[in-house]
Amino acid sequence: MGVWRFLQWAAPRFVVRRMSYTCDRIALDAPCLIVSNHVTDLDPFLVGLAHKESPIAFVASEHIFRMGLISKIITALLKPIPRSKAASGASTVKSCLRRLRAGESVGLFAEGDCTWDGLTHGVFPATGKLAKAAGVPLVTFRIERGYLASPRWTGEVRRVHVHGSLVRVYSPEELKAMSAEEVTAAIDSDIYEDAWARQRVEQIGCGADDRAEGMERAFVVCPKCGGIGSLRSKDNTVFCGKCGFNAFVDSLGFFEKGSPFATPAEWEAWQKGKLRELLETGAAEGAGEPVPCVFGKIGARRVSGRKKVLLDADLKRRELIAGGERFAFDEIENMSMVRTNRLLFTPGGGYYELKCKKGVLRKYLLLWQAARDVRGEEN
Repeated sequence: MGVWRFLQWAAPRFVVRRMSYTCDRIALDAPCLIVSNHVTDLDPFLVGLAHKESPIAFVASEHIFRMGLISKIITALLKPIPRSKAASGASTVKSCLRRLRAGESVGLFAEGDCTWDGLTHGVFPATGKLAKAAGVPLVTFRIERGYLASPRWTGEVRRVHVHGSLVRVYSPEELKAMSAEEVTAAIDSDIYEDAWARQRVEQIGCGADDRAEGMERAFVVCPKCGGIGSLRSKDNTVFCGKCGFNAFVDSLGFFEKGSPFATPAEWEAWQKGKLRELLETGAAEGAGEPVPCVFGKIGARRVSGRKKVLLDADLKRRELIAGGERFAFDEIENMSMVRTNRLLFTPGGGYYELKCKKGVLRKYLLLWQAARDVRGEEN
């Protein structure tokens, strides 16, 4: 509790002030399950500041348990619940239930991933079952304007007024009267945030002179020439190194008139469809420049066998190529990313990490997702 009170004092002074953050209060003394949308790396602070009564055990990506001394400090002080981002969440659900039944509050970003495009995506289907089984109040919480303050593809935090909104508190009795599917649907509805619909109404300035910097980490297909991984960014402009396409990001975060898309969300939807089309037709020539990475196998609390490789993809054969090793997209059960520089995947029961300093890893995640969608359509 002392650590929690210290964080309640420190976070506004050293982190949240940069976002001009305000929030509704979650005034519950009893243990509860708090489910929020996931917008920035600072979301645990943003949710935690709304719940002053007791500490929250947040579900966290298991990579934070592999950082040596820092991991030991985080584990000792905050006791987060680990989740393997590219693996099944069954063990995480069990851990959440144990902590809730032990009298602790649990915080969950049930989308499983921080948004790339400013839209909230559906939560894990098992979230409703977890909420019903917990036997504690369910709190739905929505972080508003967070995407404009700190898009995932940038490393900075901008001064945009972010607000944490308490949407609803469901009692255990209410949850008991609902089906698991109804609870999941209610959570989806409560925490849904469309950054662009809100911005069209509120017209809040982004307050930065490098609004496009890093966009190529998220948006990997050029809308003019269709090149994969050919985009670059500088200041307020994202452009293609192959065909000369460029798009300017205005002070509200929208693309200027004349661009093929008005928002990053529109670009995201288009590029996902384009990659599915390329894989379906076999028209894709390649995945762009290979990315230098460090490749290793993830074990209990450590990554072993690290080696330097060039990461590439064979789109005709639908394979991921890491150095001399090939992994068929069809055989990769799960794939996910940590921030923008770590790709995690699970082929045939293994668990691997690819980490890079420079280069775009997300194109491989999007290609794997497109191949999975195409395979589902073919079947």
